[in-house]
Amino acid sequence: MKTVIVAGIGGLALGHIVWLLGISLARGWSTTNALVLTAAALVFLSAAGIGYLAWQRYQRKELVWAAFLGAMPVLPVIFTLVVLGVTYL
Repeated sequence: MKTVIVAGIGGLALGHIVWLLGISLARGWSTTNALVLTAAALVFLSAAGIGYLAWQRYQRKELVWAAFLGAMPVLPVIFTLVVLGVTYL
């Protein structure tokens, strides 16, 4: 059970790091609004794909991979929603 928890925390950390890299690249361009929308779309599509992979791993009883993959898109989706709210509201 400890390995599942560690895998979940690792997925959260990796997802956060990847999101930080992506949003930093998007903020560095002059057309920030268009890139924020593009980055948001990529985050949501990636989250759906990774969520599907996590579900497949869970069905195969590969709980460590399921926890890692399932936790990876959580923070990027939350932070992307926050950025979209701040940018467009």
